[in-house]
Amino acid sequence: MAEERELTKRLATGDVEALEQLIKRWREPAEHYAFSILHDSFAAEDAVQEAFARVWAARSAYDTRFAFSTYLYTVVRRVCIDRIRREKHMPVPLGELPEIPAMSAEDEYLIHNAKLERIHRIARLNETDRKLLLGSALEGRPIRELAKELGLSEVHARVRLHRIRKSLKKGLVYDDD
Repeated sequence: MAEERELTKRLATGDVEALEQLIKRWREPAEHYAFSILHDSFAAEDAVQEAFARVWAARSAYDTRFAFSTYLYTVVRRVCIDRIRREKHMPVPLGELPEIPAMSAEDEYLIHNAKLERIHRIARLNETDRKLLLGSALEGRPIRELAKELGLSEVHARVRLHRIRKSLKKGLVYDDD
């Protein structure tokens, strides 16, 4: 422990040999720790290299009263988290897209019937509700315009459209008349 404290003091002054000795001592345990986070040995190795680079870059800020392992593991964890965040925002290369499983005949039948049922529910709506729903959903027309055309206030048209959609989701037919 005293030897490690001496190495960290030397590291803080810019001693490259001290860094090399700390790397020899802590590289493998740090890679195991990084692997437990990233689940990829190559990524873990890269993360540890980056962590040691950060340790070197911030060597003057290191407080030698604390254990080097705690400091190193904190830096490794932060590097790993940064890598995970970056990977979430990276697009998947086209060659690596997973195959879409084929739908079973039963699934296709159920989806087809669900679509037909929705069409029948919409057909059973009164004319005003059908125009309001289709004008908004299919044509993308503004509620204000639809409300004026149907002789409704804008607020009433919004509330009515909300109730229509809610009742269609439940399998019911909304009736405001």
